[in-house]
Amino acid sequence: MPLEDYRRKRDFAKTPEPAPVTATATAGTTGRFVVQRHRATRLHYDFRLEIDGVLVSWAVPKGPSLDPKTRRMAIHVEDHPIEYFDFEGVIPAKQYGAGDVIVWDWGTWEPEAPTLEPGKAVQDGELKFRIEGQRLKGRFTIVRTDAEGDAWLLIHKKDEHAQAGWDAEDHPQSVKSGRTNDEVKHNRDAIWVSAAPAASAEIDLAGATTTAMPARIEPMLATLASKPFSDPDWLYEIKWDGFRVQAVVDGGNVRILTRNLHDAETYFPRLLDPPRWIAATQAIVDGEVVALDDQGRPDFGLLQAKLGDKDAKGLVYQAFDLLYLDGRSLLDVPLEDRKRLLKSVLVEHPRVRFAAHVDGEGLAFFDAAKSMGVEGMVAKLRRSHYEPGKRSSAWLKFKIRPEQELVVGGWTPGSGNARALGAIAVGVYEDGNLRFAGKVGSGFTGAIRADLLKRLGPLTQDDSPFDPAPAQDYRGRWGGDLKDVTWVKPEVVIRAELGGWSRDGMVRQAAFKGIEPDRDPRDVIRETAVATSTAVRAAEAAAPAAAAPPAAGAATSSVGATSDVRVTPGGASADELAALKALGKEGTWSVGGHDLKLTNLDKPLFAGRTADEPPITKRELIRYFARIAPTMLPHLADRPLNLQRFPNGAAAPGFWQKNLPETSPKWLTKWHETGVDGRADRGANDHLIADKVAALCWLGNQASFEIHAWTGQLPKPWQPTFAYIDIDPGEKTTWDETLVLARLYRTALQHLGVRGYPKTTGKRGIQVWIPIQHGRYEFADTSAWVERVSKAVGATVPGLISWEWAKEARKGKARLDYTQNASIKTLVAPYSVRPAPGAPVSAPITWDELDDPDLRPDRWTVRDIIERVEQVGDLFAAAQT
Repeated sequence: MPLEDYRRKRDFAKTPEPAPVTATATAGTTGRFVVQRHRATRLHYDFRLEIDGVLVSWAVPKGPSLDPKTRRMAIHVEDHPIEYFDFEGVIPAKQYGAGDVIVWDWGTWEPEAPTLEPGKAVQDGELKFRIEGQRLKGRFTIVRTDAEGDAWLLIHKKDEHAQAGWDAEDHPQSVKSGRTNDEVKHNRDAIWVSAAPAASAEIDLAGATTTAMPARIEPMLATLASKPFSDPDWLYEIKWDGFRVQAVVDGGNVRILTRNLHDAETYFPRLLDPPRWIAATQAIVDGEVVALDDQGRPDFGLLQAKLGDKDAKGLVYQAFDLLYLDGRSLLDVPLEDRKRLLKSVLVEHPRVRFAAHVDGEGLAFFDAAKSMGVEGMVAKLRRSHYEPGKRSSAWLKFKIRPEQELVVGGWTPGSGNARALGAIAVGVYEDGNLRFAGKVGSGFTGAIRADLLKRLGPLTQDDSPFDPAPAQDYRGRWGGDLKDVTWVKPEVVIRAELGGWSRDGMVRQAAFKGIEPDRDPRDVIRETAVATSTAVRAAEAAAPAAAAPPAAGAATSSVGATSDVRVTPGGASADELAALKALGKEGTWSVGGHDLKLTNLDKPLFAGRTADEPPITKRELIRYFARIAPTMLPHLADRPLNLQRFPNGAAAPGFWQKNLPETSPKWLTKWHETGVDGRADRGANDHLIADKVAALCWLGNQASFEIHAWTGQLPKPWQPTFAYIDIDPGEKTTWDETLVLARLYRTALQHLGVRGYPKTTGKRGIQVWIPIQHGRYEFADTSAWVERVSKAVGATVPGLISWEWAKEARKGKARLDYTQNASIKTLVAPYSVRPAPGAPVSAPITWDELDDPDLRPDRWTVRDIIERVEQVGDLFAAAQT
């Protein structure tokens, strides 16, 4: 039986080698070859030709050679399955062939005689063939030397590829990964789950790093989003109605930690100890403890009743992520692979379950979750990494029953059986103050009321903890709902189901669900859903690209890479855009939930580029901002803006405005600059933070279309987030000379292995933004680094460059401006509009487009940049990571 010897020699429960998917081979299939450098008991090279659906294999002790005078001994061994073709990894000790394996060469082959049947030729003892590999090329013969045995010779024929003295040992790296056998042995990058289908058997661990196990890892948090969606790049899990718990396995012991990384044994004693539920010596698992009712559904009330109970009956740990395993951190391994690895190491256990998911079908899964009566659904980007301590858009949660954490600030008596405690006064934190949010008066049982009174009694205080305090009557008494209120210190956090929020920020139809015993009250804020489309775009842009592996031997580089993210701008809905179009010369327009007073909508702000092109009106400008907003806003996130307004149009002089006027809408997000962090030289200004579609549209109405964002980002605006290269052409600098300078930077960054993202300025120049780790460097560091790179670039074309500060002293030459790497400096934002005919925009480009003869610094305008983004995506999206 084909591959029977292969099967017989291996225990697929212990070796990472692939099990054959099919029981029979396929006659007549040929085409590929692979050579694997295999350090087992002795070093040898496994030479394999794809013939009739299997890999016919020989062990070549000294490796193949391109020297025709060198005849290599080859031992014919058992056929291997096609799934073995790209196997690279470590075969465990005590297993057949134990040792490390790399893919030393691969490519295609064909018999020298087109009519030859390769399978029969091997049976007859001689096969002549041609190879086209990364290392091996040309004509070969493999011939049996003993009619009764497995001894063969592998010989390279004399041809144009023959090389005297050629030795395989001079080429120790893998053509698949570039690693040596030692590197594979000490940092294996893949695990093969033999029981899985071949298409999903290999778990890619290239992102894993060898490190000691940390004591704990801050949990990654999900962002509340507005509407469920379906997408093949996402997977969908149940949102468990329980307590988040991290399990840290170390030898035969387990520590369990709460979301705030406190000891969870207080609540779930010995729930996961001993760790017989996982096949690992060391591991950190992320999951949620739930209590299941008689129908197998999670019940938060039942979970509350079991807190601290040593009897764990009915409690289940839903394990949904694996963060560390036996010497390696998995934080930078894609989620999909972390989950598959988690499933492979979990052992069947009554208290632990793998939190299963579905791929792609979010809408159907959400409907199913509704019918099950669970809390909601979580969508997770398959290729995303684990982001400790961050509330990330790569994990989006969708609630079937709206819930909210609330801080208890007081209680009021009721009547009848609820005389002791009828309702609790609750609030949420906003700008550091506990803001009153109404009362919760339902969902209590007698036992819950007694427990709450026991908790709140020691916290009694005379004054209201809310700021501002709820209204009082003229006698200084609390209003009707708070009559006879007892105020308490805000230390108890509850979870409540809500019917919604009133316009004045009060909870509606709130019902008590349970206590959140490990929650820091100051972390409790009103949870507001973000737009799903915006969150999905941000997550997909920030995550590593889901690209197929390159062809063998192909070179890769982050410089010159293009975006694979396809963005369809649509910040304003079709109905909102139609309403803008139908509006008269002025009026109130609603966009993104905010009312915006618009004026002079038909006023021309930009002349056309030609006499035949109509001018761009304020209405068209606002429409552009409404549509580009989802693409542009991520580049403005938490960045104070300095506004340049052109109320009389782009052709007239403009003026700068740092401080938002008092007449600006109250819903605009502002940052009050007060000279903090040692900047006593800065006056107090209210800077706009553009965080919503309506904010950009408001700027359009103000004719403030040239948007300059700070190079720093809140909460640390005095520290850089990028290193900036600014090619500033002089009066005599031609566009071709500007491109020469940009290409030199391209070469320099590629040589340094640094990611850089170029964009046109929309006027005459080109900028390059280089992401850095926020908080790690100061502006002095980025300025010095960009200066060194720029001086090296400038030294190659000294005739084009001037380093003079004063513009008149440059004599028309270009300046490579590194001085933008400084505190309080601003740069024109991606997709910002420039004051010139046609309304050109500052457009992200690929490095390859520097060689496009049609490229111009003002090539794209408000009238065609949307179409470009729809076609190529947001080319600056990855700059935010």
